[in-house]
Amino acid sequence: MIKGGKLTRQQFLIVSLLLAVVFVVFILPNIVTQSIDIDSDTQTIAPVNSNDLAPSAIAEKTRYRQQSQSLLALILSLRDKLQNQSVDLWAQAQFKNTMALIAEGDDQYSYGKYQQSLESYNRAYIELQELEILATEKLEQSLAEAAQAIKRADNADIDSVQNAVFLALAIAPQDPRVQDLDKLAAQFSDLVKAISQGDQAFARQQYELAKGFYQTALTFIPEHQRTKDALGKTQAAIEFNTFTRLMSEGYSALDRATLDRAALEKAALEKDTLDKSPAENSHFDKALEKFNQAQAIYSQDTNSNNLQSQQAIASLKSVEQALAQLNNQRSQYAILQQLRAATELEKQELWQQAELIYKNILKADPTLVDVKTRLIQATVRAKLNRQIVSVLEDPLTLADQGVYANAQQMLADARGIKGPQVKLKTQIEQLSLALERSKIPIEIVFLSDQQTQVTVYQVAKLGAFRERRVQLLPGRYTIAGSRKGYRDVQIELKVHGTEDITPIQISCTEKI
Repeated sequence: MIKGGKLTRQQFLIVSLLLAVVFVVFILPNIVTQSIDIDSDTQTIAPVNSNDLAPSAIAEKTRYRQQSQSLLALILSLRDKLQNQSVDLWAQAQFKNTMALIAEGDDQYSYGKYQQSLESYNRAYIELQELEILATEKLEQSLAEAAQAIKRADNADIDSVQNAVFLALAIAPQDPRVQDLDKLAAQFSDLVKAISQGDQAFARQQYELAKGFYQTALTFIPEHQRTKDALGKTQAAIEFNTFTRLMSEGYSALDRATLDRAALEKAALEKDTLDKSPAENSHFDKALEKFNQAQAIYSQDTNSNNLQSQQAIASLKSVEQALAQLNNQRSQYAILQQLRAATELEKQELWQQAELIYKNILKADPTLVDVKTRLIQATVRAKLNRQIVSVLEDPLTLADQGVYANAQQMLADARGIKGPQVKLKTQIEQLSLALERSKIPIEIVFLSDQQTQVTVYQVAKLGAFRERRVQLLPGRYTIAGSRKGYRDVQIELKVHGTEDITPIQISCTEKI
């Protein structure tokens, strides 16, 4: 706002700047430049018509200028990114050429050659994008080379790892893979030294010393595969003699256990019981301990194709044979012990537990005829016990004629079993009483409002009444009431036959 018709100093500056912008954008491009015509003898300067630049040409130059500015912003951002990735270390020449191309575009822009500058910027931007891709490739190449060098772990690989880490850190210091590689590289020199010492000791057949060096190497890089392989190879050499000794001790213990088993089985057959459990036989336990120790020696070596693993395969087969012999003899003890336990369960009339034991025995040895016979008896008794218990736990199911008939058969079967069966005797008495009570009707009093239609499902429709007495056998009943214009009601009633039942009120009182 101009106050008093005079411009303030600030307003004057703003107007001046606006006039300058108009001059630069619209007037200056139309100023005629002089061109020089050169012939063989003389030079003449020919003026150019100031009306040569049409408005469309001005607009086109403006568009090129704006596009150049936008592209230049992208170029600067990508340039800074590459400089932060130390591009001079891995693509100095390419980057220098690209920067020259940017400078060429800058010169063209400064002379108003916006279309040409845009083309230069475009070429520069493409080259910068290629350098960005190259940075990723260089990073992946460095990581791969370092990984292979660490895997080999030779003395010559120390410099290779250091160089790869240096370049990776320059390109992507924040990459978690690079940071992990940097940590590994810090331990790599010590790792290579320990491995070299271990290899030298192994060549001299100083296996314990070699083992110590390899274990030290694994403290630097715990998952280093070459070291783990070397340690396994050394371990196999150290423990070969130990394996032979353990197997010999195991077979000696098994021989003593075999003699004990024969004596124990004879005593068990004579007494029809078992005086000694397998867990108490120290010879079996000692043989198993020795065989397991021998097996553990080679159990980790069978996945390799080296000589030690071939030895391991053969040794493990011999252990498997020894364990099979041990298990076969020990299983005989287990069967005798389980048979004794099942016999005790039968005496306690715990038929389901006895049945389970017999099934487990037959899983181990399906050829035992005596156990099959015992299983049949135990299965029949267990089934009868489950059926009786089911009825006694819910005697109301006897209202169903099918259930009642089955219960009568159960009672007959139970009474036909001979021998001292204390638990079964009690079940027979309880089942007999439940069957008797299931046929004794109980008088139930129903009260209503003389407006509600009452129905006892599966019994009768009682209609409307004030009081009604109905004889019902023990069981579960559903009583429903309905009345026009009122919400239906429903009552679930249990009649046990052993209790007094208060009158049942059933009326529809809630209007719809």
